[in-house]
Amino acid sequence: MKNPVVLWALVILAAVLSTVNAKSVSGNRVLVLLDSIANKDTYSHLWQSLQDREYKITFATEEEQDASALQRYGEFLYDHVIHFAPESKELSKHKAFGNVELVKFVRNGGNLLVATGENPSNGVRELAGEFDIEFDAAGTRVYNGDETTIYTSQAPMQSLESPVLYSGIALYTGKSPLLNRLLLSEPGVISADKPENDQSSEPVELVAAMQTRNSARATFAGSLALFSDDLVDASFEEKRPNGSATRKRTSSNAAFVEDLTKWTFQEKGVLKILSHRHHKVNETEQPKHYRIKDDMVYILEVSEYKDDKWVPFEADDIQLEIIMLDPYIRTTLKQVPVSPEHHYGRFTAHVKLPDVYGVFTFKVNYKRAGLTYLLAEDVVAIRPFRHNEYPRYLSAAYPYYASVGSMIVGFLVFSAVWLSTWGSRNQQAKQQKQKAQ
Repeated sequence: MKNPVVLWALVILAAVLSTVNAKSVSGNRVLVLLDSIANKDTYSHLWQSLQDREYKITFATEEEQDASALQRYGEFLYDHVIHFAPESKELSKHKAFGNVELVKFVRNGGNLLVATGENPSNGVRELAGEFDIEFDAAGTRVYNGDETTIYTSQAPMQSLESPVLYSGIALYTGKSPLLNRLLLSEPGVISADKPENDQSSEPVELVAAMQTRNSARATFAGSLALFSDDLVDASFEEKRPNGSATRKRTSSNAAFVEDLTKWTFQEKGVLKILSHRHHKVNETEQPKHYRIKDDMVYILEVSEYKDDKWVPFEADDIQLEIIMLDPYIRTTLKQVPVSPEHHYGRFTAHVKLPDVYGVFTFKVNYKRAGLTYLLAEDVVAIRPFRHNEYPRYLSAAYPYYASVGSMIVGFLVFSAVWLSTWGSRNQQAKQQKQKAQ
């Protein structure tokens, strides 16, 4: 029997070597789940796109018997999972690829891409429900008039040169703020069990994703055809804006799918905090504690992964909160110039600390659609003035100073008057007595 320590070392070494040339910041190992291995030829353009980006692809079906095919010795063997098996009814209970294991995979930082056909299995519906996404009822699909293949340019996180072709089922997103709608229909498209003349003014949701709190991404699409070779660079007739004629267009499915997989597999929209620090004004070292009303400088340095490299991140909406139970101060960080050789953006804020002492948290909690989340926290003590640090005269005590001064002046005036009149009555009485004699 092989030494378990040696096997553990080999697993870790393989994981490290597999990410050396990865385009994604989270790795390049992809597991693809299919209803049948024969179906992989339907998406050859997608596999080629992934291989061109240096991904290593492994295919599997529900017939896989290895219970450790996804995870071994507590380590996941893949960084991303593509679930293209909507008809495999037993896959959701699979000992290696079941819904429970896939949710654990995402919870541990893995990325998930799920696509289904017109009749997703209950297992796929339950998996989507774990991420607050619901597919439309069985037997329904999207229609544009009598057409079952629709085209749309409504991709909130992309800029498309031409519309995307879509044939499949609609989905609905919940109220979670972690959800992103990635593809919507044009006005007039409906989701129903048969073509209808009624046209909806609300767009139908077609592709959506959840970016979990650990910044792992789970994307769900109601169309397997969206990723197929049949719709890649396919031609179709689109009505002109005036509606009087049609024009022939070429779909942007290839560009959309490539951008979608880049985002899902964290090749784009990834932020990283390189440094966060703070110090007093006109100083450079970070103190162990501050004093109330101190003037402080907070510095945050952030990089963005874009086009296979780290570049400076640019933003004008990053906020710093100084919290003790509730925020006492909330201010926006301002971006400042840095040298061109630096691969990060620098954000600063000048803050006067509150006139309250205690244990505070300096917190940056940055969450924006399409970007991984940033969280930086520093727990800092703020102390009161020492007895010899207070100013000689306090402005708040001026009324008391005035009252003491008025009492002194009053006492002196009273004393002067009293002394100036002291003995005058006795002298007057003596004078009157002398006159009477």
